[in-house]
Amino acid sequence: MIFLKIFSAAVISAAALIALTGCSRSISAISGADAPAETTMATIEPVTASPLPDTSALPAAEGSYVHDSSGTLTAEETARVNSYCELLYKERLVNTAVVIADDLGGKSPYDYAADSYDEIYQGRGSGLLLLINNDKGDDCLYRTGSALRAIPDGAENIPFYWATMDIMNGDCCSAILRLLQLGESCPRYVFDNIGLLTDEELASLEASLSESKKPVYVLATTNGTDKSNEEICRSYFERRSEDGKGFMIMLDTKSSTVTVVSDADIPAEVTKAKSNADKLLKDGNAVGAVNEIVTAIG
Repeated sequence: MIFLKIFSAAVISAAALIALTGCSRSISAISGADAPAETTMATIEPVTASPLPDTSALPAAEGSYVHDSSGTLTAEETARVNSYCELLYKERLVNTAVVIADDLGGKSPYDYAADSYDEIYQGRGSGLLLLINNDKGDDCLYRTGSALRAIPDGAENIPFYWATMDIMNGDCCSAILRLLQLGESCPRYVFDNIGLLTDEELASLEASLSESKKPVYVLATTNGTDKSNEEICRSYFERRSEDGKGFMIMLDTKSSTVTVVSDADIPAEVTKAKSNADKLLKDGNAVGAVNEIVTAIG
């Protein structure tokens, strides 16, 4: 009989891991760190698998998000996963990657995944990295920033169950897409990379901005780079905006300043509102700072 082991999710510093099985193995799915008693599939409440993300209409990815040193995926499968990773990268502003390795060099799956994320994305931003560990079969779904908050403990249990079925059927590509689909839980308008907003504040801003007449996006971060806030804000804006439309509001807690970029002319009202928004941010009122700019945008 096949067993599905569900572990409590482990949160280490600002990131978490979820372990599964290597694509080359047909063994139990594992999620987290501390194992309770084994649970047979017969004791799991029957559920219907969620549809896999439809990648057929996605454009070919401009970037490369799949790092497959083992040749596990075919060229067509790699293209499908790349396109979906790029969708999450642009639409959810989540640094996404899939790493498939046959040898972890003695590292734990979590450490290997974390090091891979640091190497690919310099450890910055919000991230979702899936490690397929063909070495010993302990896979990791590493998440940090907004992805860590948006994918709560337990949300992975059912996707991991069905991903295990995919792997047992020899379909590693579907298993990967099914797990990456958790990234669609991440916000589309408010990108809090540093946990500046409470859950309630984030949800409220996300809801209001989703109904805004003009596309407005919010990035909360701490600029520890040698780039200006304007450069960082514009890079995120160009990555997220559709056809250059809308505005990106960046809250930098290091300098306590608010930056606004757009491909259109910045309204005079926004420029006037910025000084008050800076003060509100410095006083710890991030939501007030955002609303000050949003109101000025009109």
